[in-house]
Amino acid sequence: MNIEATIEACAHQFLQGLKTEYDGDKEALLIIRQFIASGKITAQQEHLLKTQLADSLKILGVGIPLVLIPGASILMPILIKVAAKHNIELMPSAFTDLDNSSGKQ
Repeated sequence: MNIEATIEACAHQFLQGLKTEYDGDKEALLIIRQFIASGKITAQQEHLLKTQLADSLKILGVGIPLVLIPGASILMPILIKVAAKHNIELMPSAFTDLDNSSGKQ
């Protein structure tokens, strides 16, 4: 596979992950609105809300160092790979689901 195709595939995967996270954030906002209005949500909605909150915190945990720490663009992929070897998931579920669906691990 040539470099342009690889870059295009990675960019597409990244944008799909962002879209999935955005859709999850919108759904979480609707659940929060429902909870504020009625005072109750289902167990499934609660699970989705917790998962989306965890994913949002993961995005902050990966994104902020990339912007603030010099050289983090080199260190973060290494840190993510090392964490994955120790069964610690640092990437949001939208990005890991895309990796698993494309056959990568």
